[in-house]
Amino acid sequence: MVVVSLFNQQLWQGRGGSNPILPIALEDRNSLALGVFFFTASVAAPIFEEIMFRGFLLPSLTRYLSPWGAILLSSLLFAVAHLQLSELLPLATLGMVLGFVYVRSGNLLAPMLLHCLWNSGTLVSLFVLGSTI
Repeated sequence: MVVVSLFNQQLWQGRGGSNPILPIALEDRNSLALGVFFFTASVAAPIFEEIMFRGFLLPSLTRYLSPWGAILLSSLLFAVAHLQLSELLPLATLGMVLGFVYVRSGNLLAPMLLHCLWNSGTLVSLFVLGSTI
């Protein structure tokens, strides 16, 4: 994921997308707003997305495609659903990792936890970087 993200930053020359609410939350410095934003982005959204993309879409696609085809298509749809063209490659890669974890484990909790950890780590990094600017 890190290699793909670094390649993506080079491809987009540092103009990659970010959550448009993040600068507002960082600028305001409201602890409650930051807490709600962090909870939503690092817990609620990953759980919802995993239910939709790995819990519903991926198994549905395996009726018509091979597991790898279903992982690839659900990953692309996962990336497109985020509505950020500049983040399509890293999000599709994340979707493939999460899809692979789900197919291998057979348990939706595994990609949910991984997704929560990924988003949490990303947000902590952005909070730290944003607070030093």
